[in-house]
Order: sequence, then C-alpha cells, then structure tokens
Amino acid sequence: MRALRYYGANDIRLDDIPEPEPGPGMIKVAVEAAGICGSDIHEYKSGPISTPVQAPHPLTGEQTPIVLGHEFCGTVVAVGEGVERIAVGQQVAANAALWCGQCPPCLEGSTNVCQSIGFHGVSGGGGAFAAFDVIHERNAHVIPDSVLPSVGALLEPLATAIHAVKMAELHPGDHTVVFGAGPIGLMVLSVLSAMGLESIIAVEPGASRAAAATRCGATTVIDPFTEDVRTRIAEITGGGRVGASFDAAAAPDSLHVAIDITGVHGRVINIAAWERGVEFNPTSLLFREVSLHGSLAYTSKDFDDAVAHAATRAETLAGMITSTIALDDVITAGFDRLAYDKHDEIKVLVRP
Repeated sequence: MRALRYYGANDIRLDDIPEPEPGPGMIKVAVEAAGICGSDIHEYKSGPISTPVQAPHPLTGEQTPIVLGHEFCGTVVAVGEGVERIAVGQQVAANAALWCGQCPPCLEGSTNVCQSIGFHGVSGGGGAFAAFDVIHERNAHVIPDSVLPSVGALLEPLATAIHAVKMAELHPGDHTVVFGAGPIGLMVLSVLSAMGLESIIAVEPGASRAAAATRCGATTVIDPFTEDVRTRIAEITGGGRVGASFDAAAAPDSLHVAIDITGVHGRVINIAAWERGVEFNPTSLLFREVSLHGSLAYTSKDFDDAVAHAATRAETLAGMITSTIALDDVITAGFDRLAYDKHDEIKVLVRP
C-alpha cells in the first residue's frame, strides 16, 4: 500500500510498504479521514523534533523513515488475538498517545507525560496517511454513528483542547482569553462555550479564523494588528477576573500579553509548540500570583470526553474543516502548501 513516510526536514515520500496486520491486542483500521496537524508541519519544516532519528523510540522500536499521521478515524476491519472491547465494523478514532504504564507519571494516571512518551504516527508504530493502520486496542475509542468520520478525525486535537481547559480550573463567571484561532484554539473555544463563563475572548488577526472563532463560541474577537489587546480586554471585562488565558498562537508577544491580562491566581496555559524561544521575565507572575502551565496532549479520559463533546457539537467541529485532499496529493497540496504558501486553511483532511 502507499503511505507517507518521514525521512527528515523537507523530506517526506509516498512509499509502497506492506499492508499491516494486527498482532495480539491490536486492531486494524481502514482509514477514512486523517488530519494534517500543526506538529506535522513543524516536523516537516524544522524537524526532526519528535521523530526518532538517531535511535529507535523506546516504545515502538522504530526510527526514521516512519509513517506519518496521528489524527484519524476509520472502520475496524480486523482484530488481533485477545481483543475483547473492539469489534470488526465499529467506527473508531485513535488516541495517538503511547505510554509505558510503568513510570511514576503513568502509575499516577498522567499517561500524557509518560517518561517515554511517544505518539503513533510521529514516533513510529504505524501512521494514518495510508489506506490501513494498526493500533493498540487501548488506543481505540468507539465513536457514535452520528459523528461522521471527518469529525472523528478531529477528536485527537479536541482531546488536547479538553485537557488544557481542565488544567485552567475555571469557574462560572470568569472571563477567559484564547490567543490563536487555529484548530487547537478553536477547539478550546468550543469547549469553553459550554462552561457558563462571563466572556470568551479570542485574539486572532486572520479574518477567516476570526469568523470561525465566533462560530465556535467566542463572544468577542480582537485583531492584535489593529487593536491594543490589553486595553480591549480591560474594556470588555470591566475589571472582572480573567481566570485563565490560553496561548495556542506561539506569536512573538502572545505569551507576554497572556500573562499581563490574566487575573489574580489565574492560570496561563501554554498549548503551543514554539519553534524558537522568547525572552521571559518571571517577575511578571509575582504580583497577581499568576501561574504558567504547559499542557501536553491528553489522557484516555480526556479522549472519552472529546467523543462526548463531538456528539453534541459535530456541526461546529465540521466547520473547522476547510479542505479535503487525496493521499496522492498530500505532499504538494498538503504539507508544502501549509508549510510554505500563504493560505487561510484551518484543518486539512486527507482521505486515502
């Protein structure tokens, strides 16, 4: 079968590889839709970042070249020995996280920060930019018939957003601010919209993404290129507490502004992957006792919550999909375009 494999920065290839078959505890999925993630583009432009190059990944035993694709949904076509929970014919979305189950974070339930953390379609073990993929039964989440495969392919980043919102510990009546209305930022907005918050402010300069932010639940969208973000947020909140801000932008000044506008005992949640560092003065956290948190991926419970959210917000989530392309076009119309061309895409799906 044809599959997209990563060799290194600016080097991905559609190769012919053997069709995978499920071993014990594994399931085989006919891929129906797979999303191109921002992390895929970072890996393509600036990698290797997370892909194992110098040595095999400890959980997969693989190193480059590896098959890419970690956001996907499909139909189960075969199961390996010992599989009990998942059956042939079910539609599943894949939890891409790989964890050891033995290190201290795993034993306390924080599998998303496993000391050997990896991701299917990033760290080896298969990938979804292909007609078929094989995953562990524990990584498969059955999705209801009401959720289309295209929306099912969004559940992996949605679970990431859900995990980040849980970390914020918001309360009804709080204000909140989301920097960046790309896929993760939009999904954070969708999750926040169900929480009874006083206001949900998005900071986004792109017109199409700003419109998407409103559809996903933002009560106000601020253009940082034409408005003073700090002043506008102060006007909107009227002295009320910004309980949390989320940086999904990794823009030059987004983290500094997020810290400045977050209220007493509020939390700044960084979800963005930064290609380069920024200067940061920790004193800015002191006088309001603001805390800064990194948020990585999700747990299995977060993924279950993503399935439940999608069942009620499927139309909103589907609105984030701006293009669907064939696997044969994934390099030119997918990776090259998203990495190097000016575009207004939000989420691009690949159909094998």
